[in-house]
Amino acid sequence: MSFNLVKDPWIKVVEKKSGHEIIVSLRDAFRNSHNYLCLSGDMKCQDLSVLRFMLAILTTVYTRFDADDNPYEWIELDDHMRFTRLVDEYEEDDLFDTWEKLYGQGYFSDAVIEYLYKNIDAFDMFGERPFYQVTREEYDSFATKKISTGKGTVSVKQINRRISESNNSPSLFSPKSEQKKDSFSMDELVRWIITYQNYTGTADKTKMKGMKDSISSGWLYKLSPVYADGNSLFETLVLNLVLVNQIDTDNYVNQVPVWENDSLDGYVESIKRLVPPDNIAALYTTWSRLMHIEWEDDKPTIYVVGLPVLDNKNAFIEPMTVWMNKKDNIVPDTRSKKNVSKAMWRDFGMYVNTGGKEDRREPGIVAWLRELKENGCIDRMKLLSLDSIFVISDGSSSNTPIMEVFNDMNINASVFFDEGENRWPRRIEDTIATTHNVANDYIKMVKKVGLIRFHGDNKQAGSFSEKYGLAFYDGLNVPFKNWLSGLKDSDNRDEKISEWKNTLKQIVSDSLNDFMKGAAHSEMVGSFGKNDKINNIFTAVSLFKNKMYKKLK
Repeated sequence: MSFNLVKDPWIKVVEKKSGHEIIVSLRDAFRNSHNYLCLSGDMKCQDLSVLRFMLAILTTVYTRFDADDNPYEWIELDDHMRFTRLVDEYEEDDLFDTWEKLYGQGYFSDAVIEYLYKNIDAFDMFGERPFYQVTREEYDSFATKKISTGKGTVSVKQINRRISESNNSPSLFSPKSEQKKDSFSMDELVRWIITYQNYTGTADKTKMKGMKDSISSGWLYKLSPVYADGNSLFETLVLNLVLVNQIDTDNYVNQVPVWENDSLDGYVESIKRLVPPDNIAALYTTWSRLMHIEWEDDKPTIYVVGLPVLDNKNAFIEPMTVWMNKKDNIVPDTRSKKNVSKAMWRDFGMYVNTGGKEDRREPGIVAWLRELKENGCIDRMKLLSLDSIFVISDGSSSNTPIMEVFNDMNINASVFFDEGENRWPRRIEDTIATTHNVANDYIKMVKKVGLIRFHGDNKQAGSFSEKYGLAFYDGLNVPFKNWLSGLKDSDNRDEKISEWKNTLKQIVSDSLNDFMKGAAHSEMVGSFGKNDKINNIFTAVSLFKNKMYKKLK
């Protein structure tokens, strides 16, 4: 059997010209990235995993070579284009120049393809050291249960995140029939192996010998990912290509993707320290499992050994996450089933530090885009698109994925990074706060009516108001995103905010009309409350309107 990621097709993309989905090799994905609209894998989380894998390669290459394929003068490389040592003083500006030239020319240079071929054995699924796998001997040396016992296996249907089925917990709503759940094409298997290392779960229990730490569920699984989305695959890759180390800007940090590690023992020892890598290429290719595949009659038996979970507190080497403060540490924000429907714009202040607060940290990708704008590498009028993809766990000890949630937000660079006295980010966050206040008052009003409908039953009234609250926010999402994407730094702030407030009033009016159409007789009649005041749907709506008009003056 033979399959090499460099030469054989496995990456799903959409062609710009035809709009058709095709499957291409790693070589062709880089060579023709400007001709592809986007990645188009089996799930959004798979696309993000593949995107980061591709970025690990690009980050490695372009922190060693400029856009004209010349090694930087201050670096020495070996015959495989790998870093050996610095020979002169590191120049950060060289990396910005490389990024700017790549972005301007609109395609990647030949150094990327040359690097792939110089290291082609690392991308072979069936080589001496198979891609993203360890040998049988290495597996047995680390695992508590050797391969000969038949223990520690996961099936294809378990690493396929559209199914995520173990032998003990059947997936009732699988996109594949029972007979086809373990069937696969080689390109599909490669994509799911990369994804599985990022979104693993903890159903597989085989650990390393002597390991006492918790087993990792995958680095990406514990993040709140955000990344830039471009008009082509090339632009998406290059906008997310963070070449300058944001933790240590004064010193050169060598990029070490997992295949460049000198030995497996050394790699495992670095993981056992529980500290995230100091470079992006290593982080984007971090394993959560040691994996070995035994093949028989073209059918794989996949053995995995759990690696310990890396500490993500203050792990600012990670550019693609939203941060939050927790017990004197800054950690990635996470989503659960409770807040799964929350749109990105509602957390605007988590994506950009609107008030310059020291305790609030922007996502690294936002800080990078800010640097590019300040250095003149991207146009100040560039419409930036930020995307977010969450994989939600079932909450069990196995952390089985049950859904993925996609969100996006478009905003002009000059608006997003406005630094004037009357800066847009602060005004936008204030506008969102006002919108939240109106929405909360609307939900409270609905609950008052619900208490009448359900004769004081607080639980039923709460469910009633939650349903209408979700619908209300759904009605806000598209109009607010359109308003946000249309803002310019030349706009009159007060006029544009008044424009949104008028839109909000209309949305409220439409929502109230729909709500009142479904009013029951008991809600219209109501009941007497304190001081013999009548409480019904009309009094509740009237009180809500008065509050709203005061807040939207």
